[in-house]
Amino acid sequence: MKADFGSGVFAIISRLESDGARLSLEQKILLAETGTVEQVLSILVQAPVQVSVTKQEASDGIIKREAVISRRDSNAPLIRARSKAYTASLPSKVVQGLLQKKGGIGTILHNAGLETRRRLVRFGFEKGHPYRVYQIIHRGKVAFEIREDIMI
Repeated sequence: MKADFGSGVFAIISRLESDGARLSLEQKILLAETGTVEQVLSILVQAPVQVSVTKQEASDGIIKREAVISRRDSNAPLIRARSKAYTASLPSKVVQGLLQKKGGIGTILHNAGLETRRRLVRFGFEKGHPYRVYQIIHRGKVAFEIREDIMI
């Protein structure tokens, strides 16, 4: 019998902790979260958050972007993200939203009314912080691949 998804994520997080990672409840929630990160993050830190795109380049149908999600009131970094967007798998209004370098991917997808799902690919712990890698799937194709380093 195959384990349910929640048990699988719990087992991975437990393995990280048995390997020496010390994870707060907030970090565990963010590792397992499969919705809009900005929304969950603002609830966890009890403050509005903002997304700042720090680097972005587009070529050969791929938009590579680096961003920081921080508290709006203090600019304290909460998550650093690196992503690849595969433009052939996305509607033009989403691609245009990305190219404007305003807002997070989750907000852009929500504003465009896109139906997507997330697939958690990998978890880890490096340089004192947990990270996760996940894909955003649209119409059965990988539209984004994202690595988030959780700083809180």
